[in-house]
Amino acid sequence: MPPFVIIILIVVGALLVLGLLFSVFFTFLVAYKVYSKTLMRGKSGSWGREHCSEPGNPALETMWKRGVEWSKGDESYIKELSITSNDGLKLVGQWFDYGFDKTVIILPGRRETLVYSYYYAQPYKKCGVNVLVVDQRAHGLSEGTYSTCGIKEAEDVKLWLEYMHDTLNQKELIVHGICVGTCVTSIVAATFKKDYLRAVIMDSAFITYKEIYKNHYIESGHALFPVYYQIWMWFKHFTKCDINDAKTIKYVAEFDNIPTLFIWGTKDIYCLPEKSEEVFAACSSNQKEIVWFEGALHSRVRLSNEERYDAVISDFLARKA
Repeated sequence: MPPFVIIILIVVGALLVLGLLFSVFFTFLVAYKVYSKTLMRGKSGSWGREHCSEPGNPALETMWKRGVEWSKGDESYIKELSITSNDGLKLVGQWFDYGFDKTVIILPGRRETLVYSYYYAQPYKKCGVNVLVVDQRAHGLSEGTYSTCGIKEAEDVKLWLEYMHDTLNQKELIVHGICVGTCVTSIVAATFKKDYLRAVIMDSAFITYKEIYKNHYIESGHALFPVYYQIWMWFKHFTKCDINDAKTIKYVAEFDNIPTLFIWGTKDIYCLPEKSEEVFAACSSNQKEIVWFEGALHSRVRLSNEERYDAVISDFLARKA
């Protein structure tokens, strides 16, 4: 082979390698940008209590305003609480102490603070249950930078449960999760083997966090390869967690006999109904119930029919009393 041909082949090969390296480097930068936007608290104070997480979204704005309005009527019952996570973060919450010996902990989805949880608190007072709403790590007034999609958050909730029982003398605890809050709930229910955790409510639960994230990603019009897969490398780098551990369907199989209420909307495009049925089937509790809301969207189930939603909760708790 002539020397000039060898030189040309070497140059072409080098350009291809450099092009490939640049492409990989560029997509990793894109993946970081997406990761930091969706799973990291921003420096500008995002994930704060000041406003709805999606200003201009009519459904979220409505839920936000109704929740805030409800909280104003019960301000006199609020006690500000704080605990410290296992990794040293200050975590804060508000306890609506109505004088009962039962408390529900409400866990909202990603980007949502305890203010969002006000909207779901309304039926509990009539049921004889106090309400604890919390800013999960990296949200609101709690410390932290990264969401771990339920993994470390579950350890935080276990501390809240112990605090409510051991320090505030609450004899019975309930956990009510919405969206990502259901992943937290599932881990807690599977691993917190103390008898004062009496029931869990899971609204818009998903099979795995990766799947619901993927459905969001596709809906936004993005191709999965390669950025979607690189996002989880950044996740592992910053959080030291494996996203495959945020797997609700794995944990519900370890629920034993804890009373469990699943709530889903038939028009949920992120937690598809057929996948929801798989989660319900996998749940090992012999005290499990499922309720569907016709036409309801993901994490908007209560908004679709507030009266029925609250009645479902009240009836469930009455049967488990």
